[in-house]
Amino acid sequence: MPANVLVVAPHPDDETIGCGGAVCLHANHGDRVFVAFLTSGELGLEHLPREEAWRIREAEAEAAAAVLGLAQLSFLRQPDWFVGENIEATARALCDILRREEPQIIYTPHVQEWHPDHQAALPVVRRAMSGFDIPTAELLTYEVWTPLCRYDRVFDITAVMARKLRAVRCYRSQLEVFRYDRAVKGLNQYRGCLAARCRYAEVFQECSAEGAPG
Repeated sequence: MPANVLVVAPHPDDETIGCGGAVCLHANHGDRVFVAFLTSGELGLEHLPREEAWRIREAEAEAAAAVLGLAQLSFLRQPDWFVGENIEATARALCDILRREEPQIIYTPHVQEWHPDHQAALPVVRRAMSGFDIPTAELLTYEVWTPLCRYDRVFDITAVMARKLRAVRCYRSQLEVFRYDRAVKGLNQYRGCLAARCRYAEVFQECSAEGAPG
């Protein structure tokens, strides 16, 4: 039976880098996949006015969404780099999406990620779920900048890896600084070799809505 799947992404491109393969698999299965972007990543284009940076990065997210097969995007436009200082406000904004979409599965970055907004994403999700009476959903955390030291789920994404890379390359403004396409191809190849005995894989850690992983 098709499921409602929410991806919580601190910035445009995190959803594709971290779980773009899983998203493709969900879409292929007929699941409704939607993304909530906590910020619009204005610091990724810090030489531009904030509104212009939003326009560019959100347009790139729309292009990537078309490749991945996403049903809907929401941009919460919380301050880039400072999500951790705005947990309550961000959770309230996310709560509206949770109530509307009623996801059975939620993907969000794991808390050991280097970037502070990535670290704040799971606390935001937990606050939204527990503080505002949101039904329980399966919670899976993904890796973006910092590999997971422990994982519980492994998805073989070999069949959709080319599609994932096309989506990553929609974020042209960010590839000018970091070649995320090369980085994630290497990470997914590494995970495929060691975790799944396939060409490419993504790994995830199961978490509870209340507290510690597992």
